[in-house]
Amino acid sequence: MENREINVTTDENERQLEQHGIAPFPIAFYQGDLRSNTVVWHWHEELELILIQKGNIGVGAGKTREKLNTGQGCFINGGVLHNIWKIETTPCEYRSIVFHPRFIGSMDSLFWINYIHPLKAPSFPQYIPFLNKEGNHLTMLFSQLWKIQEEKAIGYENEVRYLLTKFFIYLSNIPLEQQQRLSIKEQRDMDRMKLMLTFVETHLSEELSLGQIAKSALISETECLRCFRRSIGASPIHFLKERRLQCAAGLLLSTNKSISSIAPSCGFLDTSYFTRAFGQLFGMTPTEYRNVHKRH
Repeated sequence: MENREINVTTDENERQLEQHGIAPFPIAFYQGDLRSNTVVWHWHEELELILIQKGNIGVGAGKTREKLNTGQGCFINGGVLHNIWKIETTPCEYRSIVFHPRFIGSMDSLFWINYIHPLKAPSFPQYIPFLNKEGNHLTMLFSQLWKIQEEKAIGYENEVRYLLTKFFIYLSNIPLEQQQRLSIKEQRDMDRMKLMLTFVETHLSEELSLGQIAKSALISETECLRCFRRSIGASPIHFLKERRLQCAAGLLLSTNKSISSIAPSCGFLDTSYFTRAFGQLFGMTPTEYRNVHKRH
């Protein structure tokens, strides 16, 4: 399987648009090469398992910010706002398994009642890392899943579902003190963030103020600043700038548009400023970025 940079496309609610797998087999396996600095903040109904193959990667999920090293990984629950970023300049590669919970069992099955329904409870964590002793067992299960889907022997679909079920039996037995939960306040912040990120994405090419972003979630500018800081560790304006640059990076690779036309379409009216800001985030000019990454 060829390494590639995973570009996330989202709708107006920051919900990821890509379909993971097909309806009868709703699971997908991704080999990610984190060539740029980050995978944008997004969410999807599907559950996600991540395993780091090379390098050090930062993961943000709900209230959690954590560094994962080679051989470590994590579980991200459905509906959770999350992102991934490269910590160092060295190559960063990871594997991701994204699947709909119905893959383990239909809603009237014991599989759903015993292993999926508990995931929907507010008390179940949004994020669980694979670290230490527990991590060794979970990374082993992940590797088995990956090998089975690569070989695709007769009946491999059943083996994949069986191993995923084992995965969640093990996750459900992790001591409660090791699980990360959102408080009512943190859940409220996440709900507000989805509204504000929706507004930012919808108006990405327009001039936006802090007041407009705050108004989209019916909160004050002060609370908007606090909410962004608590949720993603950045100010609304900083996030807006970075998201615009990420949008521009995507257009550089997916189109042949000129830099002078890409900049204003992503909210940068001054091309010189856009070039400087792009260099600060990606470590190279827009032209260099296009030349380097379009070859892969």
